Amino acid sequence: MRDFEWDELTASSVWAFGPHRTGSNILIDYSLESEVDKIRLNQVRPAIVQGFQWATREGPLCDEPIKNCKFKLLEGEFAAEPVFRGGGQVIPTSRRVAYSSFLLASPRIMEPVYIAEI
Repeated sequence: MRDFEWDELTASSVWAFGPHRTGSNILIDYSLESEVDKIRLNQVRPAIVQGFQWATREGPLCDEPIKNCKFKLLEGEFAAEPVFRGGGQVIPTSRRVAYSSFLLASPRIMEPVYIAEI
């Protein structure tokens, strides 16, 4: 962790890499225990990660994958009833949240490169 200048708290808060769980994007939980109900947050964590995977695989610009972005989860409020915290609600919402935060950061489309050896 010292090689990458990350403290232990940040390194232990990594939720996912994307797309395909090995990509160059990262999802980190920066929420505070005093501001967020961590029990509910951890209950919807798999759905949030799945929405993050979907968003980084099919980005908002021309359905191209997102590359080299860090997404920080700062806070979240979830319904008390489990039926309203299901994957059907959380996955598309987390995808749209990732899209909107990405679009607010002035994204760019990378130039395609194709190499062929004959």
